[in-house]
Amino acid sequence: MTIWISKPLIALGFISTLGACEAMDKGNTLLAGLAPPEDAALPAVPLTQALMMRGNVTLVPPSGYCIDPESLSQSFALMARCDNLGAATGGEGAPTGVLTVSLTRNVLNPILPTAQEVATAAGVGAPEDARSNDDSIVFRTKGIAPSPDLSPTHWRSIAKVGKYTMGAALFGPAGRRAVSSEGAAVLEEMIKRTTNKTNAG
Repeated sequence: MTIWISKPLIALGFISTLGACEAMDKGNTLLAGLAPPEDAALPAVPLTQALMMRGNVTLVPPSGYCIDPESLSQSFALMARCDNLGAATGGEGAPTGVLTVSLTRNVLNPILPTAQEVATAAGVGAPEDARSNDDSIVFRTKGIAPSPDLSPTHWRSIAKVGKYTMGAALFGPAGRRAVSSEGAAVLEEMIKRTTNKTNAG
């Protein structure tokens, strides 16, 4: 199933300088100079969690990330650093990146595909540095980036969350933290937080 970049990446509108913003401060953010006029409608507030799949899954971002509410549907969400999405606080210390999540209901066979099967279905390169357990697989691969400012090298994951399968992809600027081994930890944290919150009801 191809479930990775299934919607336009709304946050990519302000990622033209993504490669230079890993260590930013409030005076030098991706949104600097992009403030709307004072009489413009206020943007939607980034979310720290979201109910998806008719309330059966609670998506919880990794530390420092928020959900773009304008990207959100029952089965899809886009995340980025909270400060990159316009939140007043949050994001400090998190790697700069764009994280997409898609959810589908498990069919008859709840067994996860292998990393190679996921890579083949997504049309990306052979998996590297795969990390797996009974409920999730995380691996690095190469494929077409959703923006020229993002590296083709990125991380993907697939995980079982209750009765649903959650696929995710994390892109970041070339040579930066999101595409290093730290990117795997970002996905693993998101999977753990989402699974725990969903199972807790």
